[in-house]
Amino acid sequence: MKNEKLTYEQAMAKLEALVSDMENNELGIDRLCDTLEEVKSLLAQCRDKLYKTEEQVKKILEGQNNE
Repeated sequence: MKNEKLTYEQAMAKLEALVSDMENNELGIDRLCDTLEEVKSLLAQCRDKLYKTEEQVKKILEGQNNE
């Protein structure tokens, strides 16, 4: 499954699993760089989703205050 298609919850679960693998030395040196790139991509996706959601919530709340 491509990272762009993941929900926030799926991306976070995948991040947690990858970090756990790294912390427990379960990744070989050959997979480490690829895994770090995947972690970087997942972090960017989660951060973007959080920022977008925050902006949507602000707009909704501002709309309620104007009514």
